[in-house]
Amino acid sequence: MDHAPPARNKSYRVLVFLFLVCMLPLHVVIAWNSVDLIRKGYPDFSTFYSGAAILRQGLGKQLYDEQTQYKVQQEFAAGVSIRQGPLPYIHPPFEAVWFTPFTLLSYPTAFVMWDALNLVFLAILFYVLREAVPWLQQVSVALWLLGCLAFFPVFFALLQGQDILVLVLLFGGVYVFLRRDSDLMAGCCLGLGIFRFHLVLPLVLILLYRRRSKVLLGFVATAAVLGLISVAIIGWEGMLSYPSHVWQLEQSMERRQTVIPIRMASLRGLMDNLLLPHVPKLISDIAISIASFALMLFAAHNWNPRDRATFDLGFAVCVVVTVLVSYHTLAYDLSLLLLPVAIGVQYLFENDGMRPEIRALLIIVLFLLFFSPLHAVLVMREGHYDLIALVLLLWCWALGREISTTRRLRGLTAS
Repeated sequence: MDHAPPARNKSYRVLVFLFLVCMLPLHVVIAWNSVDLIRKGYPDFSTFYSGAAILRQGLGKQLYDEQTQYKVQQEFAAGVSIRQGPLPYIHPPFEAVWFTPFTLLSYPTAFVMWDALNLVFLAILFYVLREAVPWLQQVSVALWLLGCLAFFPVFFALLQGQDILVLVLLFGGVYVFLRRDSDLMAGCCLGLGIFRFHLVLPLVLILLYRRRSKVLLGFVATAAVLGLISVAIIGWEGMLSYPSHVWQLEQSMERRQTVIPIRMASLRGLMDNLLLPHVPKLISDIAISIASFALMLFAAHNWNPRDRATFDLGFAVCVVVTVLVSYHTLAYDLSLLLLPVAIGVQYLFENDGMRPEIRALLIIVLFLLFFSPLHAVLVMREGHYDLIALVLLLWCWALGREISTTRRLRGLTAS
């Protein structure tokens, strides 16, 4: 591998730092203007807080009862004028247990403490990745956190009090364990992430295609334990009806225009926007399924565990594709892209032999991903966040081309 001259490396880092600093003021303004809304209970954190409060009151079997949810939410979020019913809790029962200690605090205090804990998760991720991503050894954890906060999806996750950063940390564990050939531990990390099953299952399927069978063992074992905890909370009947409950809520929210595909940076969002005005929904769904399957095959082909020269870039492709093919990918879910970003920056800094057009494409992609005004407009004004999927598809293509070039130069073939 060719290495970029130290002077140019330093110049890159200075430019990146200045760019990230320029993104932060917008986030500060948005956060400042959202303080009153947070205090009143508008953020998504309300659903986790209310779910945990229901458990703490010993009403586990009523966890998914809308009347119970609404009654509990009225105790701390009565000032939310845009809701005529509850912000529904749709995550697995075991996750509500994590948030139970926060219900000992007032809602605003719990929100702040949860976000503080998420910053701790990001700091832990920094130390987890340093072994595999050497450029992180040259920066401080404070600078890493600054970069994370400048990434709009991470900022938006914190603004909403979402749980996605837990999954980011778990994916970081998956990456490091796979590099060590510790497939069982990687599978356990994926199993712990089952609270976001729509973002975990695509990666599990890709790994299965690559015949990492121990990953499946760790995943199933961990998910089974969490499933038993969920059964203890809501009973077998409640657990068996959970999938249909989630599906009905998803369809209901789509009909009410509260969660719609064009607000998702995914293949589903992009293709629904292009196809639905012209073809029946069934045809659109079939086309999305075929395209998603093709993308997963693309990712599996580009990630060859036995090829250490392309292992990191291949894993980056897998994560980007996982985000793209997820059925439900909102802005904060793109926080998962911190991993391929870290891998991509490492590759850009250290590999001076890339073709200029691929280097330019990767830099453009990173610029668009970190250009917060674009994300803010698409999320808060235009609503067409599905357009970000085009950026992710371009990213996949560029990474795939670089992997192919590296294999060809080294005389390697994918198996």
